[in-house]
Amino acid sequence: MTPPPAFYLRHVPTTLTLARVTRLDGFWRKGWGVLGLRALPPGTGVWLPQVASVHTLGVAFPLDLLFLGEDLRTLAVRPGTPPGRPWAGARGAQHTLELGAGTLARLPRAVEVGDLWELYAEEKRAGTVRLP
Repeated sequence: MTPPPAFYLRHVPTTLTLARVTRLDGFWRKGWGVLGLRALPPGTGVWLPQVASVHTLGVAFPLDLLFLGEDLRTLAVRPGTPPGRPWAGARGAQHTLELGAGTLARLPRAVEVGDLWELYAEEKRAGTVRLP
C-alpha cells in the first residue's frame, strides 16, 4: 500500500505554515484517522477531505480541530477538543483537519470563522514556523 501523501497547512491571514498533515483518502483511512496513535505532536495532523464531522471516541489525546468549506475558509474551530467526544463538526464543511493540540496556539492571533487556509505539497520557506 502506498503511504498517504503529506501536505503543509498555511494560515493565509498570518502567512504562517503551521503543520505538516497527511491526507487520508478512502473509507478505511478516513474512518481510522488518528485512532491507535499514542500522541499527535503540535505541528502535525491529518487532513480528511469530504469529511464534515468527526468523533474522538477511542482517541488517547486532545486535538485541535478545523472545519473548512470547499474554498478552504474556516467554518468552525475547536482547539483542545478532548478525547471521548461523540461528535464535533460544522454544517457545510468539506474538509476536516485533526491537528495535535497546541498547533493553533502557535498563531499570533486566534483563528476566526472566514479565515483562509492553503494546503500544498511543497513547504514554502517564507513565513514558516518551526515544524517538528
